[in-house]
Amino acid sequence: MKRHQHYSIWFYILVILIIAFPNHAIAQTLSISVGWNKPPYVIEETNSGFELDMVSAIFASMGYSVSYVYVPFGRSNTLIKVGKVDAALTMNQRMDINNLVLSQPYISYQNAVISLKGRSIKINSVSDLKSYSIVAFQNASVVLGREYQQVANMSPLYLELPDQRKQVEMLLKGKVDLVVMDINIFNYFSRELVGSSHISNVDIHRLFPKTHYNIAFTKQTLMLEFNKAMKAYKQSDDYTHLVAKYEFLY
Repeated sequence: MKRHQHYSIWFYILVILIIAFPNHAIAQTLSISVGWNKPPYVIEETNSGFELDMVSAIFASMGYSVSYVYVPFGRSNTLIKVGKVDAALTMNQRMDINNLVLSQPYISYQNAVISLKGRSIKINSVSDLKSYSIVAFQNASVVLGREYQQVANMSPLYLELPDQRKQVEMLLKGKVDLVVMDINIFNYFSRELVGSSHISNVDIHRLFPKTHYNIAFTKQTLMLEFNKAMKAYKQSDDYTHLVAKYEFLY
């Protein structure tokens, strides 16, 4: 009889916990697609990086754990449409996704033209690039618009590399006049190559607008819940510490 009463007490405690903390009592793992390695945003080897750390923290505050699925660029679009994942990172309206399942922008990339400060290169417009050797990120001539594409064709040397660490290395060694890449990716690899940030030794020419990205969801209810949790997270000390940890620039 006592044993029966003992089990009954624990049963009622469990019911109360589930009612009081529904999200945390029944933990659920979300499957989220993400592009391949892109430090410092995505560091595949450790399931970390500014972007993944932030997204994981937001979902944790909602009571979810996360399992990341790494896929080639463009594959996330297909996976989210057929419901193979619960959500997909780094999406936007240009990717033919229903706006009803797109979150508010959660992250922004800032592509820029970067030159060594000692070279004193003056660049005020995209057309000014045509006189210099350039190494850009892969598909930059598609992503950055028609005018940039035309200028790339006029450059004395123009390369697009998938290895962005190599871009930074070529600039720092003086093998190229300019690199075109996200400023935080440059900052990350410059620290890796020389042991500390090289930002103070370069000029950043901000010729391009920021690119804002959303998360695509299969369920609108989850998207709305994420928007609310994201707003709270970005006002927290945890977010401030994350920005400092990765030495992010805006």
